[in-house]
Amino acid sequence: MANAAKIEAVADLKEKLEKGPNFILASYSGLTVEDMTNLRAKLRKEGSTMKVIKNNLFLRALKESSAHKDKTIEFGDIYKGPLAAIFSTESLPAVAKVCKDFAKDKKELEVKTGFMDGQVLDKTGVEAIAGLPSKQELLSQIARGLNAPATQIASGVNQIMASLARAINAVGEKNG
Repeated sequence: MANAAKIEAVADLKEKLEKGPNFILASYSGLTVEDMTNLRAKLRKEGSTMKVIKNNLFLRALKESSAHKDKTIEFGDIYKGPLAAIFSTESLPAVAKVCKDFAKDKKELEVKTGFMDGQVLDKTGVEAIAGLPSKQELLSQIARGLNAPATQIASGVNQIMASLARAINAVGEKNG
């Protein structure tokens, strides 16, 4: 019976890894149930899920996952003690930011490692991507950048038209 449960757990983890191959692993020892519930709610807002994992089953799911098959992922001594996997289907930097901000208040949450776009990230790497702008922020920056030249052109054309109108008005008053 235990084998069927393990096979099902590996299949569930594998499915999560294939839906969102980017993830963060964190130690959560000492967090209360209320803290975990709050963290999960914050993560859900960013389109991610958190699952307490059995380390050896997670490693097996990683090896079997089609999203990670071609990658050699070795995290070394990170797989000691209870860990939670935070799966991201949208923006891992936004999820990393949530974890970093949460860990400021609750020292029991400790980011161990992560995986983003084919790269294994150490704790420092996860904290570094937490400082990156979110997808929405990047899109708004791009939109502002694209909009600026158009605004300047419109302003320039408007000034030319206003100058022309003033010149015509001045000629009209002079002759009039």
